[in-house]
Amino acid sequence: MKTLAVITFGQSRFDERLRTLLDATGIDPEEFEDLEYFGLLPFFVLAGASVRTDAHAHDDHMHFHGVTVEVPDELVESFFTLLPEMLDQAYGDEEDEEPQDS
Repeated sequence: MKTLAVITFGQSRFDERLRTLLDATGIDPEEFEDLEYFGLLPFFVLAGASVRTDAHAHDDHMHFHGVTVEVPDELVESFFTLLPEMLDQAYGDEEDEEPQDS
């Protein structure tokens, strides 16, 4: 497994290739306060990654520490091919679309 990101409050770490890809999208990394690109987790999963949560509970109270985003070695290239396509569909510039007649 290749670790692509460890997203924690104020101290997230990203694989250099993933960081470059995400920064190039223009998507706001701080959509969730102090959890960089946390809102993109569903896209990471759809592109083939797994998300492992780091949280600890004490009675009825839970402490969330972060998540680790991992992808099997054999899916790394597919992940990096598919993820930008999905992000473009979701966040891409709508000006590129053809106007529709009413």
